[in-house]
Amino acid sequence: MRRARAGAARCAALALGAALLALPACGETKVGTQNNCNTGAKCAGRDITEVGQSGSAGSGAATSPPGSPSPSGSPSVPPASGQSPPPGRPPSGSPVPSAPSSVPAPSKSPPKPSKPAQVPQAPQVHWKGDLRLSSNGGPSGWWLDRDEPEPGIPGDIGLSCDCHPGAIEGTALVAWKGTQPPGRQDCAASKGQPVEHTLEVRPGDTICLTTTQGRLGSLTVTAVFGPAEFLVTVTVWKAG
Repeated sequence: MRRARAGAARCAALALGAALLALPACGETKVGTQNNCNTGAKCAGRDITEVGQSGSAGSGAATSPPGSPSPSGSPSVPPASGQSPPPGRPPSGSPVPSAPSSVPAPSKSPPKPSKPAQVPQAPQVHWKGDLRLSSNGGPSGWWLDRDEPEPGIPGDIGLSCDCHPGAIEGTALVAWKGTQPPGRQDCAASKGQPVEHTLEVRPGDTICLTTTQGRLGSLTVTAVFGPAEFLVTVTVWKAG
């Protein structure tokens, strides 16, 4: 009886040892798992299959097939042609813009101011005002070259006596025939006409005159009070 039990135990030990020896040949990694392969070729094929499965499952980093989504959940697909690139990223193949040049442009010289057209200035008046011409039988008149007219005998304009009713005397007198009062240029042009020293006048008549110092002037009779008494408006221009 004891021999039978010892033989059974020995057989069991031999069977367990044979099983343990067969595990590496069949690719089994768990202890105590029964290997059903009997031949070396079958075990080799099983080993290859099991090694491929265990390697892919145990590596922990399986290779994703092309086109599969990225781990973040969004596919890494390049933008299609004509589609705008993401903000902050220049499109592929576009030239990088260069920084603006800091060299200032040459300043243009300002245009020279044009000379204003010369406007002819109006002749300056030496004196203008009203004068009274009268005679009580003797000569009387006015000098017109002073800053203010001064009484003179006979003066630039005046009366020699009361013997020429309605007549005015002067250094150089020329009757004005125009409808408008003459200007300085008008009286200057009248110098070519005959110069009188005595002219008979009526209210409204105008005379161009020249003073003893060569100034031009005009005289308009505004009123006649008698044969030898007149009120006249006189304008004397500055020489030049």
